[in-house]
Amino acid sequence: VVWFGEEVPMMNEAIKLVQTAEIFAVIGTSLNVYPAAGLLDFAPKGCPIYLVDPNEISIWRRDVTVIKEKASVGVPKLIEMIKNE
Repeated sequence: VVWFGEEVPMMNEAIKLVQTAEIFAVIGTSLNVYPAAGLLDFAPKGCPIYLVDPNEISIWRRDVTVIKEKASVGVPKLIEMIKNE
């Protein structure tokens, strides 16, 4: 969990984890704060990327599935999507 305005603790370790992800889910962010927003760039090619947030988000990548819901609604939807893949 990284709050607005905070640095990503152990950024190098976070990058290593993202690089090995089979599924990458981002929940509750505008993706406007770096370096945390840049973690998407480290997801392996072909790794499904999901973003759950109720707000309008300007996403620069086409391979991100956006679930425009609050986490309480969006995360269960995300789980169902993953189960059905």
